[in-house]
Amino acid sequence: MRRRTVLLAAPLAALIATAPPIAETPAVASVDTRIHLTLPAPTGHHPIGTTTIHLVDGARPDPWAPTPRARELKVQLWYPATDTAGHPAAPWLSPAEQAHLESDYFHIPTGRLAWPLTEGHEDAPADHRTRHPVILYSHGSRGDRSFDTTLVEELASHGFVVVTLDHTFDAGEVEFPDGRLEVRNTAAVHAMTDAEVVAVRTADTRFLLDRLTALATGTDPDPDAEHRPVPCGLAAALDLTTVGMFGHSMGGATTLQTMHDDPRVRAGATLDGPVFGTVATEGLDRPLLLMSSAWASPARDAMWNALWPRLTGWRRQLNLENSGHLSYSDLELLVPQAQPVIAWPTEDLDHFLGTGDGPHAIAAQRAYLLAYFDLQLRHRPTTLFAGPSAAYPEITFTR
Repeated sequence: MRRRTVLLAAPLAALIATAPPIAETPAVASVDTRIHLTLPAPTGHHPIGTTTIHLVDGARPDPWAPTPRARELKVQLWYPATDTAGHPAAPWLSPAEQAHLESDYFHIPTGRLAWPLTEGHEDAPADHRTRHPVILYSHGSRGDRSFDTTLVEELASHGFVVVTLDHTFDAGEVEFPDGRLEVRNTAAVHAMTDAEVVAVRTADTRFLLDRLTALATGTDPDPDAEHRPVPCGLAAALDLTTVGMFGHSMGGATTLQTMHDDPRVRAGATLDGPVFGTVATEGLDRPLLLMSSAWASPARDAMWNALWPRLTGWRRQLNLENSGHLSYSDLELLVPQAQPVIAWPTEDLDHFLGTGDGPHAIAAQRAYLLAYFDLQLRHRPTTLFAGPSAAYPEITFTR
């Protein structure tokens, strides 16, 4: 069964309230009774820098915005850094984003949880002694760019630049630099077919690739809408000739369609994602890793079965045993820690997160995703895809 580790602050307030007064003792500072949530440190040797960039696509009206405007995106880059001294650790989400996640997603009072600090250090100088392969990340519907930080940090610590993207108004919450918080426009998203939603997300991703390419080549050294400079060395650290992509749920569908539409993406991975758009009938000619959960999804299985014979490049399909759909996200670790506050029923925990060992499930995902991108983007051999591994028994080979 899942080991649901709960990190609780010691009940010092109660002890202080019942203890006899001590003469001439200075006032005791207020005790932090929040539950402090944590994520595991990455295993690579590179320190990690991170920065956010506000992009505006002036050529594309936003199809989901409540008022007419150009399409705006918030992206975050995670990269090998040279020196993190003096650069604070970035929060998992901004305070405003965290508060909205608590109230809208978890339906709990704000301020009961202390969300993690990440291993990424804000605006630290990038290691540009060599250019690093770039991997894009797309979140699931109502998710955020932060939802797979454990996987993102693992890749960055091993020498990749990972770029996470908020699909504004399909993401749960996005705070822009002016303090404006844009939340999911469920009605506008649901007014579209799934293929149309994926088309919007694919256009977001291709626009991001265009701007990253311009940054790396020096043709657009100032991509941020507020003209904030990128960290020192970051442009020279990007290898936009070697690009991969992965995503969870609808982010997996976005990965597939982006690969279909844009040959710049050389390898992709979908984490429990469906298949929508023209890729479903036309397939792919580049490497693809499909990783499923144990969550019963006949629709997903039928989509993958139809896609499989249309994959003409390297391909593998793996399954994460005893898992749920959200096991492919940081919630696999954060929800059990926050359970005293969020109080999900046991059946919901088991349905969405499965019954396996959460930390080991994340370790397995990290290992296979890293091995995959090492193999496909760096041509580094691995034995992980030759067959089942005793180190990761929860990963089974479907085909």
